[in-house]
Amino acid sequence: MTAARSFTELQFWQRARQWSADIFRLTQQSPFAQDKRLIVQINDSSGSVMSNMAEGFGRGTQEEFVTFLGYALGSLDETQSHLCAAYDRSYLDKEQFALLYREGTAIRKLTVAFIRAMVVPRGGVRTRGKTPNWSNLVWEIYERTTGKQRPAMFESTREPEPALRNDEPPV
Repeated sequence: MTAARSFTELQFWQRARQWSADIFRLTQQSPFAQDKRLIVQINDSSGSVMSNMAEGFGRGTQEEFVTFLGYALGSLDETQSHLCAAYDRSYLDKEQFALLYREGTAIRKLTVAFIRAMVVPRGGVRTRGKTPNWSNLVWEIYERTTGKQRPAMFESTREPEPALRNDEPPV
């Protein structure tokens, strides 16, 4: 895969752009159009998702790019929160809300996968920023090669599984 020469080539940016446009169109329809404060907030935050992605790309360093992608993820969560408010106020029906919320989640997954690929190539999220627990590594090799579980007295060396994120819209 070749490197992107422009932020417009990034799939997560393209999808964030479409998501922002879809949200904007819905805010122009009644009864949503009467809630000026929510309109400004949701359009600003959804636009901020793609803007932070673009700004980070243009900064020129991997560290700054990752930082701005983090800002984009924060704006994405803010937008999903505004979508919840719009649904609660009956500006969106259940289908519209679920579609937009899930698209936000898909954009988040693409962005996080991109960050992981940049920060920890072939390392995955388990090793990111952690000092390896050598005892645990030895037991993992033992389990893989023998097909047996480690003895119960060594279970305490097993690293906990990361908590799963709930990606479903809160309906």
